[in-house]
Formats: sequence, C-alpha cells, structure tokens
Amino acid sequence: MTNSEIDAPAGASPHSRSRGRATAVWILLVVAGLLLLLSSFAIWINRVALNTGTFTDTSSSLLDDDEIRSAVANRAVDELFANVDVRAEVEEQLPTDYKGLSGAATAGLRQASYQIVDRALEQPVFQELFRVALEESHTTLVEVLEGGGNRVSTDEGEVTLDLRAIIIEAADRIGIGEQVVDRIPADAGQIVVLRSDELDTAQNVFQLLKALAWLLPLLTLAAFGVAVWLSGDRRRTIRGIGWVVVVVALLGLVAARLTKNYVVDSLVERRDDRQAAGNAWDILTELMRGSFRLMVVVGLLFVLAAWLAGPGRRALTVRGWLAPGLQNRAWAYVVLAVLGFLLLFTAGMVDFTRLLVVTLLVALGAVWIEVTRRQTLREFPDAQGTAFLADTWERLTTWWEKQRAAITQPAAVPSPPPDVPPAAPATDVASRLTALSQLHAKGELTDEEFASAKARVLAGD
Repeated sequence: MTNSEIDAPAGASPHSRSRGRATAVWILLVVAGLLLLLSSFAIWINRVALNTGTFTDTSSSLLDDDEIRSAVANRAVDELFANVDVRAEVEEQLPTDYKGLSGAATAGLRQASYQIVDRALEQPVFQELFRVALEESHTTLVEVLEGGGNRVSTDEGEVTLDLRAIIIEAADRIGIGEQVVDRIPADAGQIVVLRSDELDTAQNVFQLLKALAWLLPLLTLAAFGVAVWLSGDRRRTIRGIGWVVVVVALLGLVAARLTKNYVVDSLVERRDDRQAAGNAWDILTELMRGSFRLMVVVGLLFVLAAWLAGPGRRALTVRGWLAPGLQNRAWAYVVLAVLGFLLLFTAGMVDFTRLLVVTLLVALGAVWIEVTRRQTLREFPDAQGTAFLADTWERLTTWWEKQRAAITQPAAVPSPPPDVPPAAPATDVASRLTALSQLHAKGELTDEEFASAKARVLAGD
C-alpha cells in the first residue's frame, strides 16, 4: 500500500483522490495567475509611477513625441494669452497710425506662437524646465501620499504640475517676455494632480500598493510552488504554469489598453488633447507593457521545456539530437547564461525585483538542464559528445568560410573555352602520302609498313 493510499480518507478511490488533486492544482494555478497579474500592476505602480527618479527619467522623453509637444505648446500659449492682455501690449508698441491693427496683429501673433513654442520645446532649455516641473510635482505627490509632506494641507490643498516657467519662457520666445513677465499670475499653467478631498483615499491606496508590491510576488511564487508540489505529473504542471504566464501576460496587455482608454476618455476633456494623452500613457507604461511581453517569452520557454521532457516521438527525437551536446554541460549553461543576460539587461529598468526574478528563472533553468541531461543520457548512452562538438565546429567553420569567401572574393567570371587546335589542312595529308609513296618506291618501306603508315595518316595520327 502506498503512502497516498494510507493518507487518503477511508472509502476514497485512487481515481477520486487523483481527480481531487488535479482540481486543486488547477485552482492553485488560476489563483497564482490572478496574483501574478495584480503583482505586475502593483510593482509597476510602486517602482515606476510612485518612484520620482524613474518617473522623471521616463517622462523626460514625453516632449520627444510630436503630439505631446504640440499639446504642451498649445497649453502654454493659451495660458499666456488668457492671463495677460497681449493685445494691449501689442497696441502699445505699434505706431499711432497703426494702433487700430492691434487686434489683427495679436491674432496673427497667437497663431504664430503655437509653432514657435512647439519648435522651442525641442531645445534643451524647455525640456529641462519641463523635467524640473515634473520632478517637483512628483516629489510633492509622493511626500503627501506618504503622509510626511507639509506642502499640501488637508484643507483646500492641491498637488499641481506647475508650467509657469514654461509660459514665461514661451513669452520670451515670442518677444513679449520683458513686458508681461510680472503680469503672469503665480497660478498660471497649473494642472491639478491631487486635491485635498482625495487625499485620504490616495494615501490608503498608496500604502496598500507599497505592501502589495512586496507581498503579491511572494504569494504568487508560493502558489506556483504548492501547485508543483501537489501535482502527480509535474511536467504537465510546469507546462500549465507556462500557459498561465502567457495568458496573464496577454490579459495584462489588454488591461493596459483598456485602462488607457478609460483614463484618457474620463480625465481629458478636450478631444484635441486625447491623442497626446494617449501617447503620454504609452510612454509612461512602456516598462509595464515590456514586462508583459517578456512574460510571454518566459511562459513559452516553460511550455517548451515541459514538452521537451515529455514522452512524445518528436520530443524523443529532439533529445536524441541534443544528447551528444549534453555530454558536456558547458553548452547548455552557455545558452542559459545568454538567456539570463537578455532577460536582465533588455529591460528598461533593473531593480531588486527583476534581479530576484531573473535569478530564480536561471536557477530553475539549471535544474531543468540537470534533470533533462540525466534523462537524455539514460535514453542515449552511446551518444558521443566529442563527435557532436567536432561536427558542430566543422559545420560552423564551413559556413563561415563560405560567407567570408562570398564577401571578400569577386564573382567568378567564366573562363573562355580552351583553344582547339586547328585541324590539319588537307594538303598536309596529301604531302605525307606522297612522301610515303616515294619511300615505298625506293624500297625503304615494305608493303606492310607502307600500308600501316598510310592507314595512320588517313586516320589523322
């Protein structure tokens, strides 16, 4: 009697026990998938959206987008003309006879200002002003959410993105900076990020996300681990984990798209600004969406590893092909190291969480190499690793020589056909026959010798 039969409740059949365990495994996989999806969003919010340094570095590329730059330029010009009587300033500078044209001149100046400021935003001066405004606003936001900031009061307080410096610079670019700089209100160009009546809710959500960013990944790993431990067919469970990771990654990409549509449609009132807001969302969430795309690759690697360890005919054929290479561990571990570096350094941000995940994946890859190696060498004990390495090296060398020859050598020009000696003229044959006849007549050639020589001359010898 097996241990599972001893531990099972009385009256439970082996089939029902196996079925109940399989159900428990799939429930754990579903729960782990949901936790993985939530932890992905929580980590992005905690590591990017609420991290001032990372957020500012990511947001610095916003002005590289044409739509966003145009929206910022339009906002700066509109705020300038809304808060300053530009027409009066223009009229004051016009000669007396032309003061009646101040309205048309102001309208023309406003239209030209949009393009002037748009182009100016491509310059480092404006981009630095925008970066500083973002950094100050985000620092204030994080301090308030952590409950330790004194910049925003709980009564009538707001966290804002202050674009006043950009408005002043815009006024200077269009030639009226000195005249209007003192008349631009202190609150001009301020975009409200957080109001005091939203503070309590935002602080609670912030604290929850800080905890979840550490707790959810641990719970996810625990759920996957328990599923593998309970499973009667661990290869099949690992394949299930791979498909769960792929599905979660695809759902994450869809969720990011739906969230973008909701945020843009609900928070941006002007339709003209929605394209710019959508582009800004794409830039700020690129790290998160990149993580989901990477998860697709990792999930497929899990599925491939589980399939390769299976009993199928094709999997057995592939293992037979790999058996000579697995005689030497170096090849497998070189591939694993390359994959580990790609997973680690192709990301936009490398932090402790990513380092931990990549380390865990590399450790699982090393375990898979050892298990698969033992299995393959049992199935193909006569595989010769030296022959495999030599054959592989020969193939690579031959391929490289062909490629180098194709690059360095010019195209072969077909050589002309060899010269064909001209046929002996007929007069030559006649003269030789005449000479033979004279020798035969003089008795220097017997009849047999004359006949033989004559036959050779006629044959062309």
